[in-house]
Amino acid sequence: MDLRPAAVLEAEDARRTELRRRHEPMAVTTRIRMVGQPPGGLLPLSLFDHVPLADRMGLHPRSMETVAPDLAGLYVDYMTHVAMGASKRVAFRIPLLGARLVNRTGEAEALLARIVDFTAPSARAACLLLDFDAASRRGPQYWRPRRMVPDDATYFNLTRMVARSRAFFDEYGPVVWDGFDFEGGYTDRITSGSGDFLTADTLWDFKVSSYRPNPMYTLQLLVYWRMGLHSVHDEYRMVRRLGFFNPRRDEMWLLDVDRIDGRLVDWTDHELIGYPKD
Repeated sequence: MDLRPAAVLEAEDARRTELRRRHEPMAVTTRIRMVGQPPGGLLPLSLFDHVPLADRMGLHPRSMETVAPDLAGLYVDYMTHVAMGASKRVAFRIPLLGARLVNRTGEAEALLARIVDFTAPSARAACLLLDFDAASRRGPQYWRPRRMVPDDATYFNLTRMVARSRAFFDEYGPVVWDGFDFEGGYTDRITSGSGDFLTADTLWDFKVSSYRPNPMYTLQLLVYWRMGLHSVHDEYRMVRRLGFFNPRRDEMWLLDVDRIDGRLVDWTDHELIGYPKD
């Protein structure tokens, strides 16, 4: 039993926690999960303007899909990049890296070669390739093959969501940067993280959920904006709005950054991300 005073024990525990925080990788999403938020969130979705979009062709219920939600989101993300002109090797670079980490490069390359268009056989190959994404993002030690393939209803949903995403950027683009990072903006509290799309004046986050953006997502978007402004990339200086687009719901939410409380911005910079105070 440690009989030292409580204040000494608390200080020692705080020191160990700080050292662990400094040496262990910390993604944006991991850091945000550590934050307690009020029910509506620190940055409430009610501040955002909600804009339903125009696609009248409905999707099959999410419960009918044969692909896990995370893989469905990745499919829409990566195939939207392909639809907008990116090479498939660039679009699928993360699962290709994951396959290399688990010594399945040959299988991954064969799957990549089968992605030739937006037909059902290509969609099946893409979903199998996406299974390696987790090996890259979470580490090969945590990877377990799932081998999920889309049935007809799932294929319809995935393809329709890619079409909605392409139509969205035809209306609200063009994209000036996708898969953006925050080089120069990382700290010992947040050591990794990347975003989805930047257009001329808006930082966009794509969600393929059946639900509206939650408080963790809105805070994540705020962190992206602040880290971007502290990064080496000038593109973030033009950001005037933060936005969500959800191709499953075919809805978007937009917020002018001028409407964000300055006290929340300061807290995000100094307490959440860890930038030093002047």
